[in-house]
Amino acid sequence: MIRTMARLKAGRTALIAPALALLASAASAMEPVRSDGMPLPQSKPDLALLYPAEPVDISLPVPRPDPQTILPRATRTVAEMYLQQTGTETGKDALYTLKNGEGLGKLLRRAGYEATDVAAAVDAVSGRASLRALPVGLDVRVTPGGFAFTTRNGRDIFAIDDPEEGWVAFSAIRPVERYLSFAQGVINDSIYRAAADSNIPDDALAEYVRIMGFSVDFQREIRSGDAFELLYEQQIDQISGEKIATKLHYAGLMLSGSQLGFYRFDHDGSRVGWYDRNGNSAARTLIRTPISGARLSSSYGMRKHPISGYNRMHKGVDFAAPTGTPIIAAGSGVVTKSGWLGSYGRYIRIRHNSTYDTAYAHMSRIARGITPGRRVEQGQIIGYVGSSGRSTGPHLHYEILVNNRKVNPLTVSLPTGEKIPAELLADFRSQVELVEAEVLATGSVRFAAMELLPSERGVN
Repeated sequence: MIRTMARLKAGRTALIAPALALLASAASAMEPVRSDGMPLPQSKPDLALLYPAEPVDISLPVPRPDPQTILPRATRTVAEMYLQQTGTETGKDALYTLKNGEGLGKLLRRAGYEATDVAAAVDAVSGRASLRALPVGLDVRVTPGGFAFTTRNGRDIFAIDDPEEGWVAFSAIRPVERYLSFAQGVINDSIYRAAADSNIPDDALAEYVRIMGFSVDFQREIRSGDAFELLYEQQIDQISGEKIATKLHYAGLMLSGSQLGFYRFDHDGSRVGWYDRNGNSAARTLIRTPISGARLSSSYGMRKHPISGYNRMHKGVDFAAPTGTPIIAAGSGVVTKSGWLGSYGRYIRIRHNSTYDTAYAHMSRIARGITPGRRVEQGQIIGYVGSSGRSTGPHLHYEILVNNRKVNPLTVSLPTGEKIPAELLADFRSQVELVEAEVLATGSVRFAAMELLPSERGVN
C-alpha cells in the first residue's frame, strides 16, 4: 500500500513539473503593457456605410402658392365676372341686403331664384364661406346668372351659374392700390392740430404717437417750433374706393433741436419693431405717462401735503384727469398687488422685471381680471381714474420703483428694448435706404438732414 501511494505521488510530480516549466518560460517572454491614460473604446462602425451607395431622388416640398398669383381678381359687378368666366352676358346687378333672421337661401328666393337654383347655389358657396357667420346687413350683388358678396377677410365670394358646369363658387382677390405719402410740418401748439392741417390719417397719427411716446411726453415736452415728419402707406380698394389699411414706415421728430427718427422693420413676419438708424429699439421698458389727456398736478419731491398740511416727500407724480379716465400698464409684467391699500385707496402694483416696478393709486375701480398673479401687457387698461383713499380730487398717483426704491418717473433713465440682431442688421439698413429713397422721390427734404430755418421754427 505504501509502495503504491509513492508511485502515484511520483507520477503527479512528473506531470506538474513540465507545466510549471512552460509557465515560467511564458512569463519570461511577456513584457508589461504601459499606457499613458485610460484607453478609449473604439467607436462602432456606421451600419449605413456597409450598404452599397445608390443615388436617391428626393422631391422637396412645394411651397404654398401666393393666393395673389392663383385667385382671380374681383370685378366691380357680377355681370363682368359672369362675362369673364362664361363668355356670355347676364342681367345687371341688383343689390340685396341680408335681413335679421334671413339666410342666404331666403335672400336668393327674395331675389327671384327658383328653389332648385337656390339649393345648388347655396351648396356651391358653402364650401367657400361659413353661411352661418354671414352678418346681418351684408350686401349681396345678384344677377340672373350669379351673385357675389364680400367676406370679413376682404375677399369676394362669387357664385356663377355656368351654362356647362352648373353652379360653381370661387374666391376672388379685391384689387388694392398702395400709395406712399410723406408728411411733415411745424408744431405751433399741438401735434394733433398740426397733423390735421397736413391731412395725416388718424390711424397713422395714432401709431406715430405710440412710437414716439416711449421717448417723448407729448403733453409736456412739445414746444412751439418743434417739427414732425412721417412716411406712411395707404391701401385703397380699387372697386369701392375705400381705405383698407394704413401702415407707418418712418416716424421723425425734431424736439427742441434734438432729432429723433425711427424706422419700421418686419422680423421675417414674426413681429414688427421700430428702431433708430443704428438698430436701437424705440421701445422702452416703461411708459412715463400711463394715462392720456391728463394734467400734471403734482411733481416728485418735497411738497406741502394737501390734506395734512405738513411738508413731506411726494414719491411719485400725480396726473389730474376726469373720473373714469382709463389707466394703462406702463409696461408688461405681473400684478403683485391689486385692491385697497390704506391711504392709497384702490391700488395696483406691477412687477416688470428684477429691477422695475410701477404702482398706481386712488383709482375709482380696477379693471376686471386685474388680480395678483395676472400677467398684463404694456398699454393694457388696468383701472380707471378716481379719488379713493386720502385724495382731494380725481387723479392718478403714479410711481416707478427701481430695486424697490421710488424714483422720479419723469426723469429716471429707462433702458431701451432689444437691438436688432446682428444677422438682420444688413436687411434693416436696406430698409432704411428704401425709406430714404421714397422720401427723396416725393421731392421732399427730411429735416433730419438739415437745420430748420428760424422762421420754420417759429422764431422771429
